[in-house]
Amino acid sequence: MDFMKILRSFEEFLYEIMSWLVFYPRTLFRILRHPVAMADYTLREMGKEQDRQFAEAISPPLTLILSLLLAHVAELIFAPPMAYPHNRIGQAIFGSEQGLLLFRCVCFSAYALVAAAWTMYRTRQRVDRDTLRGPFYIQSYLAAPFAILFSLSSLVAREGGHTLHIAGLVLCIASVVWYIGARMMVYRHLSGAGLLRSSAIVITNFVLTTVLILGATTLLLKFGQ
Repeated sequence: MDFMKILRSFEEFLYEIMSWLVFYPRTLFRILRHPVAMADYTLREMGKEQDRQFAEAISPPLTLILSLLLAHVAELIFAPPMAYPHNRIGQAIFGSEQGLLLFRCVCFSAYALVAAAWTMYRTRQRVDRDTLRGPFYIQSYLAAPFAILFSLSSLVAREGGHTLHIAGLVLCIASVVWYIGARMMVYRHLSGAGLLRSSAIVITNFVLTTVLILGATTLLLKFGQ
C-alpha cells in the first residue's frame, strides 16, 4: 500500500514536471505579449481555491524560478566561470551553483516584492500577508521575462568579442525597457494614474530597488571576510 502511494506521488510529480514543457513557454509568451491581461488573470486566479489556481499557466513565483533556472543552465553550458571575491560571503554566494541560483532568486524576487509593496502603498491599500500576495504574484510574472533576458544578456556579454559585448548590451537594455514598460502599463491599469505619473513612480522604484540590491551586495562582499 505504501509502495502504491509512493508510485502515485511519483506519477503526479512526473506529470507536473513534464507539463512545464507546455505551460512554461506558453506562460512566458503571454506575459511578454499581454502583461496587463496577465495581471487581470492573476487577480482572478487568486480568488479561486488554492488547488484550482493557475490551471492554464504556471504560478508566478514558479515562472520566475524556472526563468532563472533556465538562464543558469545556459550559463553553465556556455559561459566561463564567474570571477568573485574569495572571502566567506563571496564563497557562499558564488562558490556553488545552488548559492548563485538562490542569490539570483532573491535579487529578482526583491524587484517583485518592492514593486508590489510600493504599488499598494501608492494606491492606499492595506498591506498584510494576505493582501500582498496578489500584487506580489503579478510582479513575479512581470519579473520573469526580465530575469531571463537580463541573465542571458550577461551571459552573451561575458563570451568575449566586440560584437557579443554589443549584443549583450542591446539585450540588457531591451530587457530593462520591456520590464519598465510592462510595469508602467500594469500600474496604470491597476491605479488609474496617468502616463507621466506612472512613468515617474515605476522608474523611481526600479532605480531605487537596483541601487538597494547593488549596495547590499557590495557591502556583503566587501565586509564578508
